Amino acid sequence: MLKFCFTDTWNDFAQAQICTWDIVECVITHQEGHIAKASLKVGNFTPPIAAYLGIFDDDMLLFQGLISGQFEYQCYLTKIDILGIPPTFEEDVKTLLKDRSLLYNALFFQKTDFKPSDHLEACDKLFYWDRVTGKIGFSNYFEGNRCIDVSGQYLEKPFKIQQISMPLGSCVVDLKVHWTQHLSGSFDAGHYIAQAFPERTIATLTPETIVSHWPKEDQRLGLGKRKSGYQVEYAKITAIDYEEAPSHTKRIGEKSEQIKIHYFKPTLRIQWQYQQPRIETMRIKAQLNHSQHKLTKHRVRKIPIEIALPENERSRFFETKQGKEFITYASAILIAQLRASARCIRVTCTLPWNAGRDLTLDDSLVAKGKFRGKIIKIRHVIKGMQRLVEVTIVCTLETGDLFHDEEENDAHSSDEVQGITQSTLNPLDLISQIDVKNSATEQEMHLLQHAQDGPLKSALQEMPTSIHLTLRDLRTDEELTRHFQKTLSVVQCERTKRLL
Repeated sequence: MLKFCFTDTWNDFAQAQICTWDIVECVITHQEGHIAKASLKVGNFTPPIAAYLGIFDDDMLLFQGLISGQFEYQCYLTKIDILGIPPTFEEDVKTLLKDRSLLYNALFFQKTDFKPSDHLEACDKLFYWDRVTGKIGFSNYFEGNRCIDVSGQYLEKPFKIQQISMPLGSCVVDLKVHWTQHLSGSFDAGHYIAQAFPERTIATLTPETIVSHWPKEDQRLGLGKRKSGYQVEYAKITAIDYEEAPSHTKRIGEKSEQIKIHYFKPTLRIQWQYQQPRIETMRIKAQLNHSQHKLTKHRVRKIPIEIALPENERSRFFETKQGKEFITYASAILIAQLRASARCIRVTCTLPWNAGRDLTLDDSLVAKGKFRGKIIKIRHVIKGMQRLVEVTIVCTLETGDLFHDEEENDAHSSDEVQGITQSTLNPLDLISQIDVKNSATEQEMHLLQHAQDGPLKSALQEMPTSIHLTLRDLRTDEELTRHFQKTLSVVQCERTKRLL
């Protein structure tokens, strides 16, 4: 006997009050991935006296839920929806996900607030709310916790088996990762500048020019300052006495003049910053092994996933630990998509009340010689004296003959690594050219050749010593792209759930 009771406390019917509505029709619908819902058509309607309604059958709780605040009037009847939402709904979901039992990578979902359903992308599970207690758990996508034999119990007339879609032949995941590589370091260019002079040390007859043009601290350097990313960290140029070298030039002109040669010890520590936008693409592909694969081999599902990541110090993201985790997760998404597509045979049948009343979405059904599959929807229908249970299940296709068709290979790329690949660089990798013009030796030769043309100081002003340091351009204008690919071994259907 059915009984409807009001209560203000979830799961507590000790002080419940009997509902006085005239229940004309009651349909309890529970579909996978959703909470259960009861739809009532009642006469003699009065506003509910409590928040929750429980439905009992022979003193057994069949369903409880929150009474919707919207009532639809149809002729002389009122339609009311009762939602199986426990008061701890959101907290229950958070608690369930905190145990980290699911393969999950949050960086795949580039949102501030992650949806609970994101945790299910790479697995074969769905959220399952018990229609009686409201307790949440996981239910397997292919097989229930129990397998109930309903052979000979279902009604033949509404019984139907149909293939609702064609399974995938193959699936491709195109994973595109945008990230920025950050590297930095410093080196002393002073030694290399000195080595560029003929005497292997800075020697000049025009010291004022060398000193005044020596770089200053925090000064930006390099070809194309927007790109190069060089800055002077420490700069100093000190005059020294170079005992092993001549202190003056040869005697020049009729007056037999000598000009002092000035020597300097240079220090120029340059800091470099490398900030290079990069793109790495990974194509992961696999084929589903099912009995119709020859018919659907042409059907391919492409799943584009685009992700922006924070900086990374290496230039090969998919070869890092984090990159390999991305590949593993994307592969799991691909496999889940393929296997789910084989769940494409739907069976609908109607069971007597006693045979179907206690079924849940965490059950599988089998009827010998007919079907075997997982329940995805249950409708408990109560209309007048009629009571029955409508059940929808899904089955997977049989496995095909591609067991040894393809072996899994590791992720690989045929593209060369471009840009800077490491933070430890030889200064010669960064210095493109050092061009010294008019060193002391060259200045002396010039004066010897033009000694009769005028005063020596005027001749020197025409050719002061200059140093041109050209640094390698670190960054490119365009993002650097590298392509990877990976082929998985043939993905099998769920072997234990087949059409019999």
